Amino acid sequence: MNDPAKILIVEDESIVAFNLQQRLELMGYEVAGVADTGAESLALVAEHKPDLVLMDIHIKGEMDGIEVASRLGQNASVPVVYLTAYSEDTTLERARRTRPYGYLIKPFSERELHATIQMALERHQVQEALSASQRLLQQALKAATMGTVQLSVQADQLRVSGPPAALLNLPNGEPVSLAHGLAMVNENDLPGLLMQVRADRSGSFSHEFRVQVGESGQRWLKMDASYLEDGLISGVLQDVTERKQMELRQLRLNEELEARVQERTLELRQSLKELEAFNHTVAHDLRSPIRAISGLSQILIEEHGPALPDDAKLTLQRMGASATRMGMLIDALLNMTKLSRQALQLVPVDLSQIASELVPLLRESDPLRQAEFHIEPGLTAQADPVLIRSVLDNLLRNAWKFSARRPLTRITVGRCEHNGKLAFFVQDNGCGFGQEHAQRLFNPFFRLHSEREFSGTGLGLSIVERIVNRHGGQVWADAVPDQGATFYFTLGA
Repeated sequence: MNDPAKILIVEDESIVAFNLQQRLELMGYEVAGVADTGAESLALVAEHKPDLVLMDIHIKGEMDGIEVASRLGQNASVPVVYLTAYSEDTTLERARRTRPYGYLIKPFSERELHATIQMALERHQVQEALSASQRLLQQALKAATMGTVQLSVQADQLRVSGPPAALLNLPNGEPVSLAHGLAMVNENDLPGLLMQVRADRSGSFSHEFRVQVGESGQRWLKMDASYLEDGLISGVLQDVTERKQMELRQLRLNEELEARVQERTLELRQSLKELEAFNHTVAHDLRSPIRAISGLSQILIEEHGPALPDDAKLTLQRMGASATRMGMLIDALLNMTKLSRQALQLVPVDLSQIASELVPLLRESDPLRQAEFHIEPGLTAQADPVLIRSVLDNLLRNAWKFSARRPLTRITVGRCEHNGKLAFFVQDNGCGFGQEHAQRLFNPFFRLHSEREFSGTGLGLSIVERIVNRHGGQVWADAVPDQGATFYFTLGA
């Protein structure tokens, strides 16, 4: 009984990784480990030598999944199947260059996962067998164990020795006529072979053709020969059937994989259309009643306020505030859905100028607040101007909000070096937070404070992370309670 295939999971979302591990184990696979960074995944590959790696493209750490897969291709023979929620052309092209064994776009079904893993394992087995066959072929060539062939069109003679002679049912090393010797050549391959042997030229050639051999069926032969004087051709003849079958099988697997990618792409496009239809419904069918609730509650307070008891007015005020907050949440969710579909337009962008344009908007929201802004000049990057403005807007509003209770708000926008890469940061002197919460801050709807303390939707930092990830970068936070916070981000190479 064969041992179950060992699979390494590289996924930075713990819930997704846990769910994937359970599904794999139920399908009968052995999970060799779970990693959420490139460095950890390389270490686990070296330690456990998995049969396959399920690789998320956007992971924690300095390397993304594509860079990790590239290193695995250089240092270890481990097949990689990408798992990702992103399908931009630039990402697909980078992934394609690493020669993956599969590409699954989230969300995917258990059937798709199992079929892709099986196809990848079989393709890798074929690839390994093909490589081994090629190594053996080189050894055979050096040892000169294949058969020899000599032929002359002018003399109408063919002489074959060694194993190919027995395969073709020809006398070993004895001359026969060309017609007799070539009788078993496939009729579709015969014209090309005759053109090769009848050519009046010098040098050498290599030619592959099929022969029909009794009960053994069709076999592939390869002739490596040289043109000599007097029209004589001399060389070696080898049975390469196993290699050709592997190549054809590999070709079929590649075609099946390509067809699955195209099929999944069509499904993804259909899902995007459905998502757009849903967004349209949310934008038009939900906003109207929410605005009505907010407006009617305000009218009741203004027109009938004196006649209402205090608890009734308080209830109406809460209704209006809740409706307003629900409208803000709908707008934020719609913005998040747009991020996955909006094409990146990478151009040189002046981050200092964008931050300077956003500062007056913050001051207008609280004109009486004492605040100092320091924006380092010359902050430039290759990025999408619309999306990077959203990043800075969310980070600056975040800093402005959580430093509201300071006598003097101080916010700094600058740059630094992080692991040899350029990083940008937004720093404030606000309430800060415990470092144990740093990673959870970017989860959708996660909030450290109640609505009474600090208002918001809980989606701002999630939007920041999604935009930065689409640029091939990463975002992280550093803070101390009651001493402010700093949010860093990079924008890829």
